[in-house]
Order: sequence, then C-alpha cells, then structure tokens
Amino acid sequence: MRTLLATFLAVLLVGCSPAAKSPLSFQLPANWKAQHKLSDGDDFYTITAKKRADGLLTFSTFPPVSAAPENIPELVKGLADEYLKEAKNSKEFTVVSEDYQVEQFGGGQCQGSYATLQLRRGGANIVQALFVMQVDGRIWSGQFTGVPDAWKQALTVLKNLKTNG
Repeated sequence: MRTLLATFLAVLLVGCSPAAKSPLSFQLPANWKAQHKLSDGDDFYTITAKKRADGLLTFSTFPPVSAAPENIPELVKGLADEYLKEAKNSKEFTVVSEDYQVEQFGGGQCQGSYATLQLRRGGANIVQALFVMQVDGRIWSGQFTGVPDAWKQALTVLKNLKTNG
C-alpha cells in the first residue's frame, strides 16, 4: 500500500505539460476555477475555490491500470490509513480524529468512494478527503483539502463528472 500512496502523491506533485483536450466535463460552483493538464499521458485536474485555502480539489487518472471498480472502497481505505500514518508527523496541521468512514458517491457517469479526515490548521477546521472513482469505465483518484462547505461543493462537482464526446 505504501507504493500505492507514493505513486498517488507523485502523480499529484509532478509538473504537468500544457493543457490538452479535456476528457471530462463538469459544472463548477460560482467563483471556482478549473485547470486541465496532461502529464506523461495522464490527465490531471486542479480545481480551486475563489480563495485556494478554502478549497483545492485535484484528481488524475489512477496509475494502476488493473484497478477494478469493485476494489475502490478498499483502495480508499488504504489511502486514508496511509495518509493518517504520515499526517502524524506534520507541522502544518493536526489530525483531529483518526476515525473515518469510507462513503460512496455517484452520478450519471461517475461512481466512487471517499474518506474524509478532520484536520486543524491555524485554528481552522479543515477537511482532507481522499477518493477513487470511475467515470464511464475509467479509474481516477484524487484529494480535496479545504473547509467543510467547500468539500460539499467539490463533491457535487465529482458526482456530475461526464466524459466529453
């Protein structure tokens, strides 16, 4: 599982090339911005609230090509467990609780699972959500960091993802 998390984080942190034709479409909340990039053949999305500190949603194609939709809840649990282990060493935030639930979400073309972790940063409550989803047969993974109300908006974006074309 450690390799899975390392791969997941590497995909999120790697520099990306200029935008290519976006394979997904979605509706953004008011004042949110989206950016799509292509990195080594993987699609990468960054969606931010008006103030980035309020909400940052990122997701990309999921590296393990063999990931099956029925394994999504288990993958999310593994990501959350690994995140909690690493988060104990953070100087930027504190983990409020190590308790979490793996929950399901879905829309017309998107189904997935997520875990939300409760953090505190600078006196503010922060949600760290980790998710894996399938959009029209293609597996994606990502995370959200921000205030609880922005997570609700970000989850609506995910539920409404559709493939272009």
